[in-house]
Amino acid sequence: MTRLNAQGLSLGYDDRTIVTDLSVDIPDGKVTAIVGANACGKSTLLRGLARLLKPRAGAVHLDGVPLGGMSTVDVAKVLGLLPQSPVAPDGVTVADLVSRGRYPHQGWFRRWTDSDHEAVAKALEATGTAELANRPLQQLSGGQRQRVWVAMALAQDTDLLLLDEPTTFLDINHQVELLRLLRRLNQESGRTIVAVLHDLNLASRFCDHIIAMADGSIIAEGPPVDVITAELVAKVFGLACVIVPDPVAGTPIVVPA
Repeated sequence: MTRLNAQGLSLGYDDRTIVTDLSVDIPDGKVTAIVGANACGKSTLLRGLARLLKPRAGAVHLDGVPLGGMSTVDVAKVLGLLPQSPVAPDGVTVADLVSRGRYPHQGWFRRWTDSDHEAVAKALEATGTAELANRPLQQLSGGQRQRVWVAMALAQDTDLLLLDEPTTFLDINHQVELLRLLRRLNQESGRTIVAVLHDLNLASRFCDHIIAMADGSIIAEGPPVDVITAELVAKVFGLACVIVPDPVAGTPIVVPA
């Protein structure tokens, strides 16, 4: 049994069910990408794993304990989350926002420690946002803001990190930089990382495990070389393609036919 898993999970919004009777084990110590066409349930599944959506049926377990029965602080000490389109208060600076990632580790009086300072400094440095520390968030470009939000999630310093479309608003250079960062964090600390990604080629290169979804269900999962096939791309995305090896990494590359 993995640290984070779901059994018989059903999730939805209002009167619409998106994910039905889904079971999944998130591989420990790996980087996992959730991929699929728009509206297939990728982000819904991630929100369920992060306890942002209450299951309509089934359950998510963290370290063998139902996630719904844990306190918010206990969950936040173990599981970090970067949601889609996060919102910050007006006037907040980069340093202030990243510092908020430390809240789950502080007591009632929020005593700031050397460990807190170190975690924030490392997160800013890792995401290339240290020079922006004193800037208001609203003054930054979309790509810069996205890196700051990632820094806040990193400052939380959790063993599990979930990211919903973290490469949104980033140009190709910063997409690669961010995924390299996540890969390095995984390799150096053994942190389990799960990200919803749109680019199959980047997911294939930087992730150990791929979960492919369609119509609210998982239709394939495993190493990229096993999952990223012409048949799967046609089934999930309706795209005829050829799969060739990446000349640098050897991982599968999708080439539209």
